[in-house]
Amino acid sequence: MSEFVRTAEQEAAYQHLITARFREAARINEAVEAYLLAHADLPFDQRLDFAGRKAFLLPFFDHLKGIERAMVVSQAAFKITDRLWQAERERQEAEDA
Repeated sequence: MSEFVRTAEQEAAYQHLITARFREAARINEAVEAYLLAHADLPFDQRLDFAGRKAFLLPFFDHLKGIERAMVVSQAAFKITDRLWQAERERQEAEDA
């Protein structure tokens, strides 16, 4: 098993990103809900479009810059993907039943 060794500066930068994710958790959830509501009428494959998700999410995080913004937007995009796939699995299970 590999072990990652970070310098103190690298560790501080990493912790800053993790902290940003927690600090922005409420706004991430708000953005996810807004995306799901705004795109509920689209077919599943169009809702999965990453470029469209990114364009939708960026204005929610205008107050962030650089890698911090990229990290938070990617976390919101991942949450959207999780929710979309969860709903799709439930829909498929209902069809199979």
